[in-house]
Amino acid sequence: MIKFKLWSSVFLLFLFACNQEDNQPIDNSGQATAIHFTSTVKGVALTRANGASWTVNDSIGVYMKKSGESLSAGSIVNSAANLLYTTKNGDGNFVTAGTDLYYPEDQSQVDFIAYYPQRTLSDPYVYPVNVTDQTDLEAIDLLYSNNLTGITSRSNAVNLAFTHQLSRLILNVKGTDNSKLTGLKLKLSGLKTKAAFSLADATLTPDQTATDTIVMHTSVAAVTSTTGIAQAILIPESSISKITLTVELNGTKKHYDLSLTSLDRGTEYSYNLNITGGDTSIDPQASYKRWTETPLITESMINDPDLLYVNHDMPNSMVDPVSGKEMRNYSMLYSKSNKIAYWVAYPLFPACTGSSGRTDAWAYDPNIAETYQANLSSGFGGNGYDRGHQIPSADRTCDVATNRTTFYYSNMTPQIGVGLNQTIWASLETKVRSWMSGTDTLYVVTGAIPPTGTVTQMKGMTVPAYYFKALARRINGSFTTIAFKFDNKVYSGNNYMEEAISVQDLETVTGYTFFPTIDSSVKATLDTSKWN
Repeated sequence: MIKFKLWSSVFLLFLFACNQEDNQPIDNSGQATAIHFTSTVKGVALTRANGASWTVNDSIGVYMKKSGESLSAGSIVNSAANLLYTTKNGDGNFVTAGTDLYYPEDQSQVDFIAYYPQRTLSDPYVYPVNVTDQTDLEAIDLLYSNNLTGITSRSNAVNLAFTHQLSRLILNVKGTDNSKLTGLKLKLSGLKTKAAFSLADATLTPDQTATDTIVMHTSVAAVTSTTGIAQAILIPESSISKITLTVELNGTKKHYDLSLTSLDRGTEYSYNLNITGGDTSIDPQASYKRWTETPLITESMINDPDLLYVNHDMPNSMVDPVSGKEMRNYSMLYSKSNKIAYWVAYPLFPACTGSSGRTDAWAYDPNIAETYQANLSSGFGGNGYDRGHQIPSADRTCDVATNRTTFYYSNMTPQIGVGLNQTIWASLETKVRSWMSGTDTLYVVTGAIPPTGTVTQMKGMTVPAYYFKALARRINGSFTTIAFKFDNKVYSGNNYMEEAISVQDLETVTGYTFFPTIDSSVKATLDTSKWN
């Protein structure tokens, strides 16, 4: 069973800095001030196309009630029941779409309850959940906020903190022998499809009689594509006897039982679905700490005795603005036998860079046994190879302690120096840092892949056959992606854009699934004009 608590992902929340909570104006002139809201979405988003954020014209329903009283007709203040609020710019700042809402004139305390997506309710205090139709995932997603309590007109805290109330199932589908996925249909049976959600106390009551078949929302990049992603928003259940997945492709049907016995709120469950000819194999995604930039790790990978999944947090005081937890630094998939990381994934945002400079603090990675690392204190002996960083030193110059973490031997590989690491690769790294502009976070995965044939080693480290970078960023509400692949050789030029490929093409070459929560059509698109 795969279980991933969505609220464990913290950096996506950096999008909404806490100081936004101070945006509620205080009017000293005696005039009433209309109530507006800022907002955050906790955890990796279930269906938000743009991560844990909002899109243009997203609407929420807002209730204002007497503080401490249960949500009911008698507790509503100023007729504030299911008021429509909209974020016109998709920035999480919500304003009323109709008559402004004001605090009570007697300055008595109030509580706020809000939910997404707003709709007209037959019972104004019960939200009907129906996940039968998965055509529009955002339309059936359910977010809920009840964090604002004991608020007065003198309170500054008007930030609605939303949490996900449903579950999500993701299938990362690949035609492993170049099988085309055109016409692929995936169906789920054995699950409840309707429920009643109480806006008063967040109680979710499944309808025991509603067990219709669910057709998953499937995205395949093109008619010739061999990769895709299927998703379904599901109703949480504490006990499930059996979930059956039906795979329909090329006129054939096959049935598989998924290893899920329960579904928890705000939890994502993922599988790799590999289609080879007429056969299908399911490799569940492992249970591990992951974020938007983390490539998919399956159970077969996590159980491989040669592989280590390693995480490093920021060693300084940098914390997530909402959860208060330590901010992630980078993660890696490390090979003990090759003594190199197959990939290093990390977020890049302005607070990561500063003036600490390069420490050159070469050292063993404290999270990996030294026996599995090469001692690179003296480099590779002047034979043309550099100690090539995968997460660059310049991407972590916010302070000395953080920069030191980029000099762990686990982050190094034997990389051709002149003509690669010191030239075209360095130019690409510089350009990557410039791509932080215009977005809250740039998600980066850098990797080194060993050769399939003869292996060359330096100080016990396998010399990679090639390197890659996969990048994703969100601008104006939409994700764009790009990837690069460089052989470990001397390049005569410095035009790194000549090596640009789509992320989907990089997935085909490496076998890894990058940015698994981003739609496959986005990963299949290569528009270099958006990266110039």
